[in-house]
Amino acid sequence: MDHMPASELDFEMHPPNAERFKHAHKYASYLNTVAGKLRSDLAWEFMRGSLPVEHFGFRALDLGGGTGTVSVRLAQMGFEVTLLDRSEEMLRIARKDVEGNEIAARIAFRQAEADQLDGLFERNSFDVVVCHNLLEYVVDPGAILSGIARIIKKNAVVSVLARNRAGEVLKAAIKSGDWQLAKANLSADTVTDSLFGEPVRVFDRTDLVQTLAGAGLALTAEYGVRVLSDYVGAEDLDNEAYRQLFELEITLGTQPQFAAVARYSQLIVGGSGAAPNPGTSGPRT
Repeated sequence: MDHMPASELDFEMHPPNAERFKHAHKYASYLNTVAGKLRSDLAWEFMRGSLPVEHFGFRALDLGGGTGTVSVRLAQMGFEVTLLDRSEEMLRIARKDVEGNEIAARIAFRQAEADQLDGLFERNSFDVVVCHNLLEYVVDPGAILSGIARIIKKNAVVSVLARNRAGEVLKAAIKSGDWQLAKANLSADTVTDSLFGEPVRVFDRTDLVQTLAGAGLALTAEYGVRVLSDYVGAEDLDNEAYRQLFELEITLGTQPQFAAVARYSQLIVGGSGAAPNPGTSGPRT
């Protein structure tokens, strides 16, 4: 079976640690699979539509950015990027991937914990913050989001990507055929990650929005990432088939009824002065 339920108590007693990320090459390999590429490409396309058009010299923080997939794309656009991750091995891979490339000068690599933002950066430091697949692995997601709120500029764009509880329900039922697990996942706080075998948080969309609001971050747009690709045998696709699946996922991910059951929820937020307007912003074409 792909997932087994894990209790919130287990997560609190045995919080994730850097040991799992010593296997950084395993994670890098996952990013080259269809599932990994779709997660990265879809989240990037949804976020890209919210980025400022005039951005040269703007500063971006890729928080828990791992091997640097998003950092590279931001640097290619002209952003001055700080890639922060707790894993030395992840950062080593990221550095190697940009060696000799002109964008390397626009990426600063920093090894630190995500909950150290207050001590690392001044207020009003960043125009863009990327927080993709990080909240699943921290003990206090609200504290991380509050830290982000304190270091962003007034009109900053923040992209948050996190596992969606409803998606875990469907994955257990459809892919694993475990209907008891699917029922348990309806109220689960955590599931067991199939890549590293450790508990990770899952988020209800409403709860996540409330946590964001409590941190002083206001919702401006939301999307669903990987609505159906996990269930259609998409492990080996040629370029054209991948393009077609990607375009379908983009279409589904912008529609609330499908986004609600995606594997990941992506929320675009800003400082508390931003006017909530969920679902109206779309990816640029």
